[in-house]
Amino acid sequence: MSATGTFIEQARMRAEHFGVRNVVVATLTGETVRVVRKVFGPEYRIFAVGNPTTAHARGLVYHDGTTEEAQRNLEQEGATVVLIDQGPFQAISIGGQPYDVGGEVPSEIWRGAHKSISDWGFIGRLHEVISKGLSGEINPLWIMSQTIASLLGDGPAVCLEVTLMAADSGKLPLDEDCMAIARPRPASHAPDAALVLHPQTTPRFLAGLRIKDLLLSPRQDDHWFSDRPLWPDG
Repeated sequence: MSATGTFIEQARMRAEHFGVRNVVVATLTGETVRVVRKVFGPEYRIFAVGNPTTAHARGLVYHDGTTEEAQRNLEQEGATVVLIDQGPFQAISIGGQPYDVGGEVPSEIWRGAHKSISDWGFIGRLHEVISKGLSGEINPLWIMSQTIASLLGDGPAVCLEVTLMAADSGKLPLDEDCMAIARPRPASHAPDAALVLHPQTTPRFLAGLRIKDLLLSPRQDDHWFSDRPLWPDG
């Protein structure tokens, strides 16, 4: 079995252990969703979550987005597809979130204010970051997204984000636990990630969302557990 298949099999065993039946999968082309459906089987409800190609055209995401053809194919294969212009963490990294989290993205947004965090001096200057947040210079959700990604990695952050997106869409049940699965882009050299969690909408992120299990599965080229830089440029 491939490394991807092995990881998905591990994730399925964790889902079985926790009695989870709703599985949220971060998707671009739909390939990971197909592997998940094959390994998990028909008794699981699969939610494929991503961004439409129009989001890239509008400058709301960096990647190309999920095509309409990929969406149709996934739906025909039995997956519930959720495509939203921006997830909450994407909005922070690209646009600075000038609108209500979990709400509809306006046609014109201010973007580009938070593309780099190198000048924030986050480590050792937490008081300064908090002060900037309280004064409105940076968004509290930005602090949260950067902290999650820094401590747990890109994969768990994506798992949280796609769960929030699925919950915001109204398609993901909020009265039962789910699993979220994310495979990072190939250049990241980060481990695959799967979370078991109780979902919640973005506006109630801290009021009801609970992480109950975390699976990080290193690959042969993993840099996360070897403490090497995740990205080629360091």
